[in-house]
Amino acid sequence: MNHTTLKIIYTNFWSHPVRSLGLVILTAIASVTLLSGVIFSKSLDAGFEQLSSRMGADLLIVPYGVDIQNQSILLQGDFNHHTLPREVLDFVQKLPGVTAASPQFYISTLSASCCDKKVNIIGFDPKTDFTIKPWIRKTYKNNFIPGSVIVGSDIQIENGEKIKFFDKEFTVVGTLEPLGNKLDQTIFADVETVELLRQAAASKGYNISSEGGPSSILANFEEGTDFEKISQKIQEQFNDLQVIQRKNIFDNVIATARSFKIAVWLIAGFFLFTVIAVIYIAFTVSTNERKREFATLLIIGATRKKLADIVLGESFLASGSGAIAGTLFGAVGIISFRFLIQENLQIPFLLPNISAIILTIVGALFIPVIAGVGASYHIAKKIGNIDVYTALKEDA
Repeated sequence: MNHTTLKIIYTNFWSHPVRSLGLVILTAIASVTLLSGVIFSKSLDAGFEQLSSRMGADLLIVPYGVDIQNQSILLQGDFNHHTLPREVLDFVQKLPGVTAASPQFYISTLSASCCDKKVNIIGFDPKTDFTIKPWIRKTYKNNFIPGSVIVGSDIQIENGEKIKFFDKEFTVVGTLEPLGNKLDQTIFADVETVELLRQAAASKGYNISSEGGPSSILANFEEGTDFEKISQKIQEQFNDLQVIQRKNIFDNVIATARSFKIAVWLIAGFFLFTVIAVIYIAFTVSTNERKREFATLLIIGATRKKLADIVLGESFLASGSGAIAGTLFGAVGIISFRFLIQENLQIPFLLPNISAIILTIVGALFIPVIAGVGASYHIAKKIGNIDVYTALKEDA
């Protein structure tokens, strides 16, 4: 394409600002929805993969009255001061078919030296734990020392630094891999450190949890175990608790995530189809209005290929500008607001690796452009076959 052709394309683009801007905006929306759809889907998949590998419990036992809707305990780190009797753990550990049972302690502090709002803490027993410890061992392989804590990936504090709760300092010894939910904003500690924290709170007049009672119990069973019978035995022995199967916990969340993914892809597909249709219609109408212009260009020596290049060039300029704007807006938006997405959707959301993001950005740039130029290709071919005499006569 020579300089003259490019100048004609540029001039024609700005001589119809409403039409051109409309195509740019529409293509930008298509690019945003396409980029968001792919990153959203991959982020949900990555979040579930990480979370599923960590949440290896077959059964979750929590106090009666704890809101387990949306799986707040496991998936979002939703904390409260309800506790279970200590006898529940002993009973569950002795049930037939139990391979592991371990307590967890959920504590919400009023403030912390590293944060500008309250901090959630999960306590676990390293001797029996089978969900948190394997996750921690990926980044921290030493023994757990009383007075030390491990922080989630979103808590900005370096290893070896101190964090203060109730005027008592605790040492940060590790930072965990991201999970894509509120657990990334949580602090983890062993039971001895939790006890130190409880004592520090009591010295300041705060009762952060019932002494010794776990907030939940996680249990694993042998393959083929009848969970209904197990649940019935536990609830016959103890009042005021709830027994939830892991399958039920994840099935509801997966169904919710699937609905979001379908909705996002439908919106992306709709806008991509709309871009193709609108560009085709816009250039069809424009071509019919500009037949005399094209005929004149042929008379003064322009080739039919150049006419086709002009139409394709205008389409490329409109869809390309929109794709660039939409991709930049979408990439910055979804990365910047990923915490807000986690907060409001209450489902695991973990951004994919950088190579997947770059590949998605490239796709969001080129697919709308290819769709836009492809939509105008048929019109460009028709322009190449225009009859000069007929075109001039029609506009006369």
